[in-house]
Parts: sequence; C-alpha cells; structure tokens
Amino acid sequence: MSDSEQVDSGIAQQFAVQAVHHTLGVRADVDSCAALTRRINGLLDQAFQHFQQDGAALACRAGCNFCCHLRVMVYPHEAIALFRYLGSRMPREQATVVRERVTRNAALVSEMAREGRTAAGLACAFLVDGKCSAYEVRPGACSGYHSLSRERCEAEYKAAGSAPEGVPVLKSLRYVAAALDDGMEQGLAALGLSKARIELHTAVAALIKSPALIQRWRSGRELLKSGGR
Repeated sequence: MSDSEQVDSGIAQQFAVQAVHHTLGVRADVDSCAALTRRINGLLDQAFQHFQQDGAALACRAGCNFCCHLRVMVYPHEAIALFRYLGSRMPREQATVVRERVTRNAALVSEMAREGRTAAGLACAFLVDGKCSAYEVRPGACSGYHSLSRERCEAEYKAAGSAPEGVPVLKSLRYVAAALDDGMEQGLAALGLSKARIELHTAVAALIKSPALIQRWRSGRELLKSGGR
C-alpha cells in the first residue's frame, strides 16, 4: 500500500468511526441504521467517482448485475436498513415480491449450507428488473465492490463463483472499503453493538419473521443466535 493509499484509508476509517457516532451513537433505531448505511455508501460513491476521474478502468455500469449473484455478508445495521427500506420506501407491490424472494432465498441458503455448498449463483432478492431495488441502502459489500473486467465478472457468474482466475478489482478502492469496515467495527464496538456479519437473506428473512430481533441487537447481543436463529 502506498503512502497516499494509507492516508486515504486512515481518513476513511475515521469517517466510519464518526459516522457510527453521529447515527447509532445518537439513537440505535432503524432510521439510524439506514442513515449510517447511506453515509458509508456516499463515501464509497465519492471514492468510485474519484478513481474514475483519475483514469481507473472500472467496468461497473448500470444494468450489469453479475455481482448480484454472489454471496453477501452484511452487518446487523445493514440488514436492519434493508428491512426498513422494504417497509417504508419500496412500493408496496414490489416490497411484497421482494419479501417472498428473501424468504425463499434464505431457505435455499440454509439448505445449501447443510449440503456443504455456497449460495454463489443465487440472484439477490433485491435484484428487480436487472437493478438493485434498495440501492441507496445497499450493503457496503456491494457498494465497495467494483470490477476491472466485465468479461471476468460474466465468467465468474457462469461458473457460479468458482472461476479459478477470479475477478480483478481496483485495489485502491478495496483499501477504502476495508478501512470503512474497520472504522465501523470500531464504532460499533465502542457502542457495545454486535458487528457479527450474517448472510444477507438469512438476516433480512429473520427480521421479517421477527422484528423484535432489532431490540435484541440494540441490547448488545448478536442479531441472530449462533446457527442463524
């Protein structure tokens, strides 16, 4: 990592710490979870635009959604933000469809886990008409992922995540995303909130079934018990 990348990562880490402080540190409710997610996405969007202006050959474009078939792990506040978005910002009919997909995907993920398989190749429940239906509160794992090769993404998609060469990504952007994760985890720990990540569909499906899990997390426990319950 170069000196400039270390500086950028340090700034990003501190930004995340402060973002947690100014949102969940004020009130750890569903709206604050959504606000934190938006702040992190905003900084990642700025970094993305900065690297594009510097000439980085980023391949990600609207309408390309191969990465929306990868297994995504989310922080508890990110799952809560998605749950909140489903109930408050998404059109009712669309939300009904997405909820059904979330529940179905969670069951598939659980079944695949029992069989020792991963969920690669499974379309995200929030993918609607080729686009993310909850884009403004998408998890950091999504907003921080940017490919340098659409062709390699397609190959990875067709191989269900098992392509040996993998997908090339911009390292500078990954450093920023990793620093934001580190900062968020520091901020969450300072507030006594669990930072344990959970598979996206598993987490959101659990919240749909039992919104009381939010209070469980606010009290300092993991959003889901060990085993995903």
